[in-house]
Amino acid sequence: MAGLIGDVREASAPLTPQAEAALRETHRAALKANRRSSAMQELQDELAGADEETRRIRTRERALEQALHDRERSLSESVSRSRHLEMELDNRQLAHRTDVALWEGEYEQLRRDCDDLREEMLHLQEALAVTRAELIAAEVQCNRLEAELDAMVGLEGRAEGASSLMAALEAANRTSSVAELVNVVGDLEARTQQAMARELVSAASRSRRVEDVAALLSGLEQAGLHAHAVSAVPALVMTRPVTETAALAGELHRSGFEDGVAAVLRSSVELKSPCDIIGLCLGLHRGGQGELAESLLTAAFVVRTVTDVVAVAVWAAGTEVEPASLSALGPAVDQRSAQELVELTIALRAAGRHKHADSLPVAVAERCEAMNVVSVIECFTAKGMTGEADFTLSATQGRGVSHVLALVRALVQGKHSEAAASVVDLAVRHRPVEYIATMIADLYSTNHFPQAAQALMASLRHSGVSTRFLLRYLDETYPGAEAVVEMVVATDSPERAAHLLTCLEGAELPLLAEVVFQQTLREKPTGHAGLFLDVLDRSSAAVVREADLYARACAAQGPDMAPLLLALTAAGGLPARDAVVHGCISNGDVSELVMLLRQLHNLDHPIRPRVMGVVDRIMVAVTQSWPMVRQATLLMSLRDAGLTDDADRLARRAADQPKFKGILKKEQTKHEQKVLSRAFWGKSSHGRDGERNTP
Repeated sequence: MAGLIGDVREASAPLTPQAEAALRETHRAALKANRRSSAMQELQDELAGADEETRRIRTRERALEQALHDRERSLSESVSRSRHLEMELDNRQLAHRTDVALWEGEYEQLRRDCDDLREEMLHLQEALAVTRAELIAAEVQCNRLEAELDAMVGLEGRAEGASSLMAALEAANRTSSVAELVNVVGDLEARTQQAMARELVSAASRSRRVEDVAALLSGLEQAGLHAHAVSAVPALVMTRPVTETAALAGELHRSGFEDGVAAVLRSSVELKSPCDIIGLCLGLHRGGQGELAESLLTAAFVVRTVTDVVAVAVWAAGTEVEPASLSALGPAVDQRSAQELVELTIALRAAGRHKHADSLPVAVAERCEAMNVVSVIECFTAKGMTGEADFTLSATQGRGVSHVLALVRALVQGKHSEAAASVVDLAVRHRPVEYIATMIADLYSTNHFPQAAQALMASLRHSGVSTRFLLRYLDETYPGAEAVVEMVVATDSPERAAHLLTCLEGAELPLLAEVVFQQTLREKPTGHAGLFLDVLDRSSAAVVREADLYARACAAQGPDMAPLLLALTAAGGLPARDAVVHGCISNGDVSELVMLLRQLHNLDHPIRPRVMGVVDRIMVAVTQSWPMVRQATLLMSLRDAGLTDDADRLARRAADQPKFKGILKKEQTKHEQKVLSRAFWGKSSHGRDGERNTP
C-alpha cells in the first residue's frame, strides 16, 4: 500500500486524504481474509509506532543531555568565579588589615619617639641650665682658689717646689711671648701636668689681648695641642665682652683655625643671651666677617628655643644684621619640626616680625622634603592658618619633577586627595609634554592610579598638549601607553573614558581607541558601558556611527557582540542597536546566533528586561530578513539548546507568515523515517541503525 500510494504520488498527484483512507480501508478488509497477513500487518504497525516513539525519546534525550551539559558548564563557571572572588576578597581584606596594623604600629612608635624626644629635650635643657650654673660656680671657685693660693705662697715659704712652679707659671704668663707660652704648655703636657697646662692657657686667655689669645690658640693647634686650644674657649666666651669675642673669632678665622672659630660660635650660641648674640653678630659684621655672623645666627635659630629665636629676631630689627637674620632662617627649617616651625611663625607675627614670619613658608617650600612640606601644611591648617598653608603648597610646586611627584605621593598618603589633584592639574598645565609623561609613568609605577589617570586626562584637556606626542613619550617608558590607557578605563568614570576615546580618535590612534572601547564593554557593568556609549553618541564619535557598528558586527563572532548590544540598550536604545542586530544576523549563521542569544542570557542577572528587549529586536530582524526555512531551523536549534523562551518568541513573530507552520512541520519531520515508505522497507531487511532486524 505504501509503495502504491508513493507511485501514484510520483505518477500523477498526491491522493486526497479521503481517497488514501478509503484505499487503506479496502486493503485492510482484503487482508482480513488471510489471518497470517493480517497479524503481520498489525505487527508492522506496532513496530512503526514503537520506532517512532524510540526516535522521539532519543531526540528528547539528546536535547536534555545538551541542556544538562550547558547547565553544568554554567554552574562550574559560576562556582569558579565565586571562588576566585572569595579569594580576591580574602586577599584584599588581609592586605588591608596588614596595612592598618603596620600604620597603627608606625603611628604608635612615632608617638612614643616624640614623647621620648620631648622628655629628653626637657632633661637636656635642665642639664644645660645646671651645667651653665656649674660652669659659673667653677670659674668663681677657681678665682677664689687662685687668690687663696697666692695668699698662701706669699705668707708661707713651704712647698718651695710647687711655689716655684706656680711662680714660674705666673711669671711666664706675665712676661713670656706667645711662642714661649706654647712651649711651656707643651712641656706641661709632656710631664702629665694637663690641669696645670689648662690653667695656664685659661689664665693667659683671660688676661692677654685678643690678638695674643688668638695667636696662642692658633699656636696650640699647630703644636698638636688641640684639646687645650678648644677647652679654653667656653670660659673665654663667658668672661670676655661680645666685642672682644667678635674680634677673637675674626682673628682665628684669619689665622685659619676654623675649629677654634666653630668653638667660639658654638659656645656663644649656647652661653650668650639673645641680645649678646646680636651684639656678637654686629661685631663680626662690622669686622668684615658677615659669613661668620650669618653662621652664628643660623646656629642660634637651629638650637635655641622658639622664644629665644623670636628674641634674636627682635634684637636684630633695624640693625645691619637684619638681612642676615632673614636669610639664616632658611637653613633652620631643615632642622626644626613642623610643629616648631608653625609655632615660630605664630610667635614672630605676634612680635611684629612679619618679614621673618613670611620667609618661613618660603623656606619650607623651597628647601624641605615633600613629606616635611606636607607636615607643615597640615600644622598650618590645624592652626587655622589656611593662607600660609595654601601659599606653601603653591610655592613648593615650582620645584623639579621628582619633588612634585614626591609631593603628590605624600599628599595622597596623608589623605589629602583634593590637594594632590590640584598639584597634578597645575603641573600638567604648566609643564612640557615629556615632564607630563614622566609624571604619569612614575605615578603608575608607584600604584597611584587615580592621580596617573587624572594627569593623563588633564593633559588631554589642555589644548597645548599634543595627544600623539604625549602617548609617544609614554610608550617609550614603562609601562607603555596601552597599559596607562587601560588603567584610566579601569579606574575612571564613563564620561572620562568616552573623552579619552574621542581624543585618541582625534589624534589618529585607532589601536588605543579600540582598547578603550573593548575594555569598557567587556569589563565594566552594563550601565557604565551604556553611559559611555551615550556620551560617545552625543559627541558624534566615529566608533558609534551606525555604519561602523554594522561593519563591526558583520566582522565579529556572534557572542562577542552581546556586551555591545546590552550597552546600546542601556544607553536608551540608540538607533545604532538595530544596525548591530542586522550585522549579527547578516551572515545567516544559525549556530552563531544561538550562541549570541545564550551569551546574552548569561549576562542577564541584574538586567533581564534589557536582554528581553535585545532578543525581541533580534527576532524582528530575523523574521524580516531570513527565509522561512532558516527561521524554522533557528527555532528548532533554540529548542534543542534549551532556549525555549526565545524559541517561543520567534514562533510568535513568525506565525504571521502564512506558510511558516507548514515549513516548520516539514523541517521537523524531514529527517524522520516514514513507516510506509519504500525507503523504510528497503532498510528493514538490513536492520534499523544496526540495532535490530525486522522480518
